[in-house]
Amino acid sequence: MILVHRESPSHWYHPNGTPIHEVERADGKGTRPTSLRDARKLGLYPSVTNVLNVLAKPGLDAWRIEQGIISALTLPRRDGEPLDAFAHRVVEDMGSQVRDAADLGSAIHAAIETYAQSGQVPTNPDVLRLFEPARAWFDAEVTRVHAVEEAVSHLSWGYAGRVDLVATLRSTGRHAIIDFKSQKVRTGKDGSFQPIFYDTWPLQLEAYQRALETRVPEFESADIASVVIGSTEPVPVSVRIWPREESTARFRAFLAARQLWVWSKGYCPAAHDADRPDDDPPSALVNAA
Repeated sequence: MILVHRESPSHWYHPNGTPIHEVERADGKGTRPTSLRDARKLGLYPSVTNVLNVLAKPGLDAWRIEQGIISALTLPRRDGEPLDAFAHRVVEDMGSQVRDAADLGSAIHAAIETYAQSGQVPTNPDVLRLFEPARAWFDAEVTRVHAVEEAVSHLSWGYAGRVDLVATLRSTGRHAIIDFKSQKVRTGKDGSFQPIFYDTWPLQLEAYQRALETRVPEFESADIASVVIGSTEPVPVSVRIWPREESTARFRAFLAARQLWVWSKGYCPAAHDADRPDDDPPSALVNAA
């Protein structure tokens, strides 16, 4: 009995950066999520998040397990309900918690995107309440917006994705590639917001920065920053600008994950790899600039 799908739908991109997250169904009746088989056929690039999914994420996995345990303990079992039917309802209930969190995060992201582009604020009061700290940070810190939800791709390494925000920051006077994350509020002993900054976040941002600079040299060596927004309470955002001196190590780590992704999927989307023997490691792993 399979209760939990082993793989979730992945995002795919055309080499020019155009999202190809869905394709037409064979019977012509609508669309379906793009699969690895479609990607091979169309020569699509995986998203940066897709690539990094080969890495373990203990924090996220633990949270999902916790949701499952809570659902199993709190969901009433119906009279005469078979165990497998109850198990399916537990998984569905657990999934609803995960989806609700993802939907709220998406709503906050959308609000930031709209505000960065037009200055408009969300009309949904629940979203507006959580968005206000992000707006306060944006107004105080962003002096110029260069790009919002920018699609980027790296032709040499065959990956792509969307950058939340590229802006010049007042505190540094430098360009920064910024990724927004929403997170349940945890407070320290002093009552301040204590977010968790995950190890994969700077790898994701580094991959975006390397892809963006291939097209816009102006953003070469731009800073990368994670901005965490409270998803349960309107608390001041927490910002981390990742050290520039770790840039090379970060990109090496991302490329190592990419090589593992290529091996595990049996699909190498970039021309960069086409003529390299299987046992010949990419030079950028050794000499990433």
